[in-house]
Amino acid sequence: MSGRHAGGDPWDDGTLESLLVLVAESLGYACRPAPGDIMLLEGPQRLHVNMRDVRQVARRVPRDDWPALVSDHVTTVVTATEEPLDLSDFDLAQHLLRTRIYPAENDNGTLAARPFAPGLIETVVVDTPTTMRTVTTAEMRGWPVSGDALFMIGRANVRADGPLQVVEQDLRGVRVSVLRGWTFYAVTHLAWLEEYLPIGPYGALVIAPNRSLIVAHPLRMTEGSPRARYRAAVAAAEELRAQAYRAYHEGPGSLSPQLYWWRAGELTYLHTRYENGALVLPEEFAAVLATLAADH
Repeated sequence: MSGRHAGGDPWDDGTLESLLVLVAESLGYACRPAPGDIMLLEGPQRLHVNMRDVRQVARRVPRDDWPALVSDHVTTVVTATEEPLDLSDFDLAQHLLRTRIYPAENDNGTLAARPFAPGLIETVVVDTPTTMRTVTTAEMRGWPVSGDALFMIGRANVRADGPLQVVEQDLRGVRVSVLRGWTFYAVTHLAWLEEYLPIGPYGALVIAPNRSLIVAHPLRMTEGSPRARYRAAVAAAEELRAQAYRAYHEGPGSLSPQLYWWRAGELTYLHTRYENGALVLPEEFAAVLATLAADH
């Protein structure tokens, strides 16, 4: 496995693409590469497969399992499109609805989607034992509920599926809570993060690098000077940024390599920069820390 694929994976010598072409052709589709590491499937429908996702999953299984992995992935994509569900009966369909978080660039203007955080959207999907697909705005308009109510139903169904696993860890002296779930909907749980963790007025630093993972560091009022509190926040930010970068590129289901500030249920992007080799947090963030410290 010495070849290097254009996608940058030294262990991938093109075998995954070859397998995908074989599976697609057996289902009546021709394949051609497209920008963004996408493989277009053209046949009865026009579909696309994100090869980055396929490679991220393939890294985690033995090479002998790749044919089955690619076959399952392509067959699921094709089946979801060629055999659409009858969603006209909303009383039945509502139990299949979930909300899932995607990168904002996935929004093609036809999805039932809304902003979730900078760079992320929340979409309504239909989840069955064999397929999962996004709901379109046209389908949403055909149902007897408003958009907001539809998202509430989707979130409620995610919560009803059960909680995420929470593990406390020390990352080079930074205490974090790792929330993980082998589900497509783990990051939706950010909407009720305060039910998992005790989060005070400072909020928490948060990353959501892929579909299965949330890492959070609640900001505490520590003893010492405001400068000491700021240094503690900087140390946490540096460690979380590094974790976000690694987990985003590992996947599967990459979402965002960014660092967020969770406060009162809202996620904002935390712009950071390096100055003379040291990480610097945004002035407005530092000002809030100082104000809250002064109030207590």
